[in-house]
Amino acid sequence: MQLNNIKTLLFMVLALATLLSSSLYAKDKNILAYKDRGIKYYPRYVKKGLTKIGKASWYGKPFHRRLTASGERYNMYSMTAAHRTYAMNTILKVTNLRNKKSVRVRVNDRGPFYRSRDIDLSYGAAKKLGITNKGIGRVKIEVISSGKKGYKKSKYSKKRRVSHKKIAKKNSLKKHTVQIASFYDIKSAKEFMKKQELKDLSIVKKYIASQKKTAYRVIVKCTPWEAKNLLKSKKFDGAYLLS
Repeated sequence: MQLNNIKTLLFMVLALATLLSSSLYAKDKNILAYKDRGIKYYPRYVKKGLTKIGKASWYGKPFHRRLTASGERYNMYSMTAAHRTYAMNTILKVTNLRNKKSVRVRVNDRGPFYRSRDIDLSYGAAKKLGITNKGIGRVKIEVISSGKKGYKKSKYSKKRRVSHKKIAKKNSLKKHTVQIASFYDIKSAKEFMKKQELKDLSIVKKYIASQKKTAYRVIVKCTPWEAKNLLKSKKFDGAYLLS
């Protein structure tokens, strides 16, 4: 009786695991499970830096413009590859161990389905590696990017991106000061200011030593883009950028 209970419990655990696995693979198109020749494959995301030594083959003209497993049209001249279990959009560096030539490819198809081969390259990638004549070459396959959405980069890169973003935002909001007119009496300055439709107008006093008089400058605070357009319009004679 106890043995039967254990068997039932194990069956339930396996069923739950299968259900969870199926729902996981159904949600992410990059790692959809699939079956070929009776064998079921479960693609996965792999870590950056993972390196393997294996054999590469290539496929070309008969498949050109046909649909790949990712849904894209195969372009035999693009830098792409087929892999049985690496997630779609994984970026790989493939190096021919005979001549040390390397190429970067993106996984967008499934295969090769010969167990002796590890990766199927596009014709363009294989040609760069120099394996089109022999058909097969011994290669080193290195993961450059996992292909996962929201793939985490280093903390340093993230901080630098945030820092640059803050600086850009700060610069875009930075106010410039443009003087649009100047008077030697406050009344004229105020009357002039009332007639204008510009925002952020104000009057600033400045003593002019050479004239021994106080000038009343009418200034406007604006963004760099607004300042540029204001000066370019030539609406105000003698207008210039103060800061």
